[in-house]
Amino acid sequence: TDEVGRLAASFDRMLGALALSRAQQQRLVQDAAHELRTPLTSLRANIEFLDRARDLPADDLDLIFSGLRDELGELTALFDELIQLASEPGDAAPPVPLDLAQVVAGAVERFQRRTGREVALVSEPTVLTGSRAQLDRAVTNLLGNAHKFSPSGAPIDVSLAGRAVVVSDRGPGIEPSDQPLVFDRFYRSASARSEPGSGLGLAIVRQIAEQHGGTVTLTEVPGGGVAVGFTVA
Repeated sequence: TDEVGRLAASFDRMLGALALSRAQQQRLVQDAAHELRTPLTSLRANIEFLDRARDLPADDLDLIFSGLRDELGELTALFDELIQLASEPGDAAPPVPLDLAQVVAGAVERFQRRTGREVALVSEPTVLTGSRAQLDRAVTNLLGNAHKFSPSGAPIDVSLAGRAVVVSDRGPGIEPSDQPLVFDRFYRSASARSEPGSGLGLAIVRQIAEQHGGTVTLTEVPGGGVAVGFTVA
């Protein structure tokens, strides 16, 4: 309990934190390598096929180029998400005073313009100090997740109240066994593995929430669907 003992305890905690950080970095690299392999293999196969078959009909060429564009889009999105996850909190722009309601409204407007999906937004002014770009990314990821799992034409509900952003969909819901895992990096449930995406979107939401002193939330919606969100301090 003397000064040397306290120093030793602090040193042990530092070593533990370093070991955890190293393990997390190794896991991220291994998971990223696994996820990158699939789109890269597909791109290589399509390019090699084009190199061998130079006289394909126009319709077949259009189909192949469409696949290449899709794979490049997935690869670009995965790269951006990996950069987001690997970035240290201090790498982001300095936090500034902002109204989270304006951030949410901007993300919703942009999402509606891009997808044409109906969104019902209910919000209240929520002034805080944070990163506008990161909070916008968190809301955008939640909207994209709801869009992916909601039936075509079904509206999405967004609420901001009590310093909590919640996005509710009308999808099939999430199995109870999957619910504790959906915010983990690269995790995708069995029912979602056929859907596009990297499995990083909700992990990024959790990281941003924690950087703003909050946490993530997930509840089932009566009648079907889930409400996924985050809080801020």
